[in-house]
Amino acid sequence: MAADRHYQKGNPEIEPLEGVVTKGDVATFNSAESVSVPKSKYTKPEAFKIPQALFVIYSGGKEREKDYFRLIDRNSDLFPFVRIAFHAEPNFDEGGKPSIVRFATEKTKEYQESASDENTDHYFLITDVDHFEQFLPAMQQECNASDIELIISNSCFEVWLYYAEKSDRCEGFEIPQNTLEISSAFKTWANTQIKGGLKPTKAIFNIEQNIANAENNYEEENGFPTLFSTQMFRLAEQMKPYVNEGLEQLRSEIERRRIEHK
Repeated sequence: MAADRHYQKGNPEIEPLEGVVTKGDVATFNSAESVSVPKSKYTKPEAFKIPQALFVIYSGGKEREKDYFRLIDRNSDLFPFVRIAFHAEPNFDEGGKPSIVRFATEKTKEYQESASDENTDHYFLITDVDHFEQFLPAMQQECNASDIELIISNSCFEVWLYYAEKSDRCEGFEIPQNTLEISSAFKTWANTQIKGGLKPTKAIFNIEQNIANAENNYEEENGFPTLFSTQMFRLAEQMKPYVNEGLEQLRSEIERRRIEHK
């Protein structure tokens, strides 16, 4: 099987990540802050200095989780060493069991059947404690059996986005007595703590401090993260070597524009 089997053929079941498009060697951000790297300034990384990798992301949420990976997914020229396949499956099976687990295990088998030795595949299932707490032990077992790494955020993915900007353990957040209200209350509160609110499409630029803040504040009990802890740093640590060069070029371009417009 060809080593690039994941990167040339499309997968119609992968939900496209909209909002960032690639035009030749120019990455254009369709957002309030448009950022691009001109061809004259874009330096393509030396080919295959590190192996290419496919990151398969399964998620019960399809908004902010998807947005976090959008920049990488839609700019293959800037990030030639990694490909993102994002699958969202927010529905539930009978009995309230999250169907994302069944979907992820079945889909992973398909990927593994065509896997090659030349490239590295990583499988992750991102979930919140919010709605899935009672299912987490079973989800962990099923993921382990399928070589999928379960990535849990307590109580929601927004905890990870908070640590992209903040190093404290969500100080000042008043925990609702009703645990079912924690997630929605935290999202509202976190948006007031960060200038401009939580921005998943830009959080990737702070990947180093995001990892450090999340890891420094990580606590777990019985193998699962406690409130205000997220395991997303484990995924980010594995992805970081593949995206460092592209992110640095984009940061340099943003700084150049900032200086020019002073």
